[in-house]
Amino acid sequence: MKRRLILPVILLSLAVLSGCGKKTEAPEDGQTEVEEVKEPPAPGEENWGTAPDFTAPMITSTPVRSLSVNVGRTEEEVNLTWFSPAEEAGQVYWTTAEDTEFEKAVTFEASVSASEVTTGYYVNRATVTGLLPETEYLYRVGGGEAVSPAYPYTTPAFSDTFRFAAVGDAQLGKPVEELNRQKSNWHRLLSKVMHHFPDAAFLVSLGDQVNDFDDGEEYSAFLDQGALYSLALAPVKGNHDVGGPQFSGHFTLPEQSELGTCDDDGDGDYWFTRGNALFLVLNTMDTAKWGEHKEFIASAVEANPDAKWRIVFSHFSPYNGYESYLENAQNLRPYFLEFTAEYDIDLVLCGHDHAYVRTHFIQEDGSFQEYESPAENPEGTMYVTLSSSSGSLYRRPTDQAEAAVSKKRDTPEVTEVQVSPDSLKIITRNAETWGLTDEYEIRKTET
Repeated sequence: MKRRLILPVILLSLAVLSGCGKKTEAPEDGQTEVEEVKEPPAPGEENWGTAPDFTAPMITSTPVRSLSVNVGRTEEEVNLTWFSPAEEAGQVYWTTAEDTEFEKAVTFEASVSASEVTTGYYVNRATVTGLLPETEYLYRVGGGEAVSPAYPYTTPAFSDTFRFAAVGDAQLGKPVEELNRQKSNWHRLLSKVMHHFPDAAFLVSLGDQVNDFDDGEEYSAFLDQGALYSLALAPVKGNHDVGGPQFSGHFTLPEQSELGTCDDDGDGDYWFTRGNALFLVLNTMDTAKWGEHKEFIASAVEANPDAKWRIVFSHFSPYNGYESYLENAQNLRPYFLEFTAEYDIDLVLCGHDHAYVRTHFIQEDGSFQEYESPAENPEGTMYVTLSSSSGSLYRRPTDQAEAAVSKKRDTPEVTEVQVSPDSLKIITRNAETWGLTDEYEIRKTET
């Protein structure tokens, strides 16, 4: 059983709008006042204001900047990155939720290097190890007088049954004059993730975190979110993240390879595991590196031979639906078809398109099989491309024979993936109303 979280500075409050919450009726003479309490809105009937707003003191309230919480190699680890004006290496102070004074905190030393992103600041990177399942923690980062506020971090059950959240391009700053609106939408979406998926193992962002790779304000809009201080992020490099050290400077990633790098940014492919699933995160920005991607996948699969589910994250999709991107997608298909078949990849999640596409099950030769959900032991690989998570841009997909579902969206979306020993369930929702966009289940009962 989870221990009770004690953290006065963290607020998770319900916004009360006109038409929801409590309604007080004026009493008639001789009657007592009666309150009518309405139930929370049903899925599909929400709006941005009817889910709790996940708030926390911003990291910018201290000399510490740009806190990023990233997935660890296993459930027992989490990686943290932050900027500090101190040249000396900082620390992570990690303790249980009851220890609000940090009297029993365990410290984890960070490595430190001069920031290539923010002048006068130093990048600190640390890995927290030895985490326990279903445990509520508190942590701070920094050192000396430059220490962050305390933030909660709750581990999920360490099990073959878990779920994670996935989002497509936030691309904050597209266009730049809409940055504040997009930041607000991004905050609302993250609050909904924390509300509806409180036990999420992690959140994957499928590339293009920002519109301008070198814009510090856009990165602040993306990272300075209370929810992201308490939820492990698995970022994917997108084409708008290419060009400088911002991406690699803000994230510390597990089992990161030198294979698949672009622009010499130190941003190669990486992998991690959760339960019986292996997650392979590809940097597909340099199309000349496909031999390296295959080498990386072979190595990761060899290191995790017992993983039942193999899931790939990529920004570029070989089956995207936007007409202007179609030629590039078709050029990528032979590479994807080769490694997904050879290494029995079950699911590929992609971004880039700003439209929603789910394919049939693609075979090694490019043909496809149609299966009704739930698909029992399907042959081939399913590709799902996600739309925007901030409302920065929406596009209309073109018709493709391989696509089972192809939709233009006009509101941000979020996808939940439920993983169990014998099933993958992919559920995509309108982030504003929580209405259902698409749902599909893959069942694998054969060994």
